[in-house]
Amino acid sequence: MRRRISPWLTALLVCAGLGFRADSELLRAEGAWYRYPLPGAEVKSLVADPSERGVFYVGTAQGGIYRSTDGGRSWLAPRGGASFPGYAVTAIAVDPVRRGTIWLGLTGVVKGGLLARSDDRGATFLDVRRWPDRAAARVVAVSRENGRRVVAVGGDYGVEVSENDGVTWRASLPALDPGAGVSFLAFHPSRAGVMFCGSFRHPFRSLDTGRTWKRIANGMIEDTEVFALEFAKDEPDTFWAATCGWVYRTTDGGGSWTRYKDGLVDRRSHVVRMDPRDPGRILVGTTGGLFESTAAPRIFHRLGRELVVNALAFDPHDPRVLLVGTEADGVLRSEDGGASSVPANDGLAEARVSSVATTAKGTVVMSRAADGPSGGLWSLDPATGEAAKLASPPATVLALAASGERIVAGTPDGVFVAERPGEPFTLALARAARGFAQDPGGLLLAATDGGVFGSADGGRRWGRAGTLTARVEHVKRARFTGVGAGTTFAIESGGRTLWWDGRDWVFQPVRYSPGGKLGGGFGRPPVTLRWTPDPIGVELDAARALLVYRPEQEDGQGVFLALPEAGLSVGGWAGDPRSKQGLFLATLGRGLFRFVPGPPPEAAALALPDEVAPLAAAAPHVGSN
Repeated sequence: MRRRISPWLTALLVCAGLGFRADSELLRAEGAWYRYPLPGAEVKSLVADPSERGVFYVGTAQGGIYRSTDGGRSWLAPRGGASFPGYAVTAIAVDPVRRGTIWLGLTGVVKGGLLARSDDRGATFLDVRRWPDRAAARVVAVSRENGRRVVAVGGDYGVEVSENDGVTWRASLPALDPGAGVSFLAFHPSRAGVMFCGSFRHPFRSLDTGRTWKRIANGMIEDTEVFALEFAKDEPDTFWAATCGWVYRTTDGGGSWTRYKDGLVDRRSHVVRMDPRDPGRILVGTTGGLFESTAAPRIFHRLGRELVVNALAFDPHDPRVLLVGTEADGVLRSEDGGASSVPANDGLAEARVSSVATTAKGTVVMSRAADGPSGGLWSLDPATGEAAKLASPPATVLALAASGERIVAGTPDGVFVAERPGEPFTLALARAARGFAQDPGGLLLAATDGGVFGSADGGRRWGRAGTLTARVEHVKRARFTGVGAGTTFAIESGGRTLWWDGRDWVFQPVRYSPGGKLGGGFGRPPVTLRWTPDPIGVELDAARALLVYRPEQEDGQGVFLALPEAGLSVGGWAGDPRSKQGLFLATLGRGLFRFVPGPPPEAAALALPDEVAPLAAAAPHVGSN
């Protein structure tokens, strides 16, 4: 499978005028970031606009709001990146009063909530209300009652209702359990004043626009969280509920419920829809895929492959068309009601790239975190932007490394090796591995659940490095500054940073003499100076959106530069073999970035250390497995 990215990349000039405190020699970087807009997104909300043919809206985990005017085949991206960075677009409601108006419920990635409105079909937005300390607009619903608009939001601590476009609000508090919130909210489509909400434990119904609420959980298992309701078009008392424990159906307006679970291999059901062409056909989107049941007795079977489905939307003007919003594969589009589907991500460019590696010949290999067809390993031609699906290990890739043209992949099932990109993988080390680091001599270390393992032959054979047997979260290269140009390895284990001191992993800073020699042990004279190495590679200062990059090459200048976008979640990095200061940055939700350095910067070096003698630290000895 090959995909050409068009436009194949977006250039972003570096703003590097900010200061950065460092203990090693760093320069302001001069160059440019390039983004490869790989297709895909984590879809959090998806709706059709019934007033306009072929119009759909998608909200993403990265704060993006996208619009389609061709029935979900392609999407118009927000100008300048995500519309709401730092938020997830967890709810979209099409306004029933004014055409072209949509309401968004947004949940802060860290904290907070926001209600926003667009009156120009998503081109611009107005902040209606903010909640700095709570996710109060996790869900949003809009209704028309007696000719006026009623807006309701739900989230932490309950529901709030406004009958004057958000100018004033009244609390609408169902009998929530302590610490519970609202995860679902809807107006009845044909009964004025009737509302439904779902808490983390129970569903509720209001007959007076949220002034009072009644718990309606008869027949449901205790602690049933409702994520969505689907109302029958011609039977106002009949509707389905998607819950954390399969799906339920009521025929008396919620007075009692019947559960259906046969064939649903995953109990967590995010959404349920009735086929507009056949109300007896029920579709359920779950954490295990899209499921269908066509008649009683209700037995479901999966349509397509296993993946996480977060949203479903039929085209109200062409009920054959169904859009499927997924956790990581973006949008799938079906023209037969979900029986078959194809990716429809043209314009959706929020791929989750969890790791990246570059081979000696410059091939870029990246791991995409997705359950569906876009998941696994891909190669990318940096010059053309052409991406191609590669053979992948049989488990989720957590980390990548390259040794020459060989690709090494760390997974929960162990370390797998392929001789070159695209060739099949074989198991080389049966230890869960989540990170790699490599020195210029070819020694490759792996951070595993049982300590550090090393390979001196490019990943084919592995042995234990040091005596540590605890879980290791990260392994990285490090360089001593102030005493020479020596390098070593550093790891993170149990919340502590440990360094390789030439014999084993130690918690204290490593002893080195000013002349660049290891101190103590094996006949070496003891020394009192201890030095903490600076990490080689990428360090992030998220608060200031800065990145420090120290290349492995001794003559490669360390630099600091502004991140290409604020709020990036970085999954991994790889140096660029074409440039000592170049690098590739894997991000979760914004695809792959590349930094291309320009001419040597003219700015003076920061915190220049005194020149001292070179240092060559002993590499870890790789023992038997």
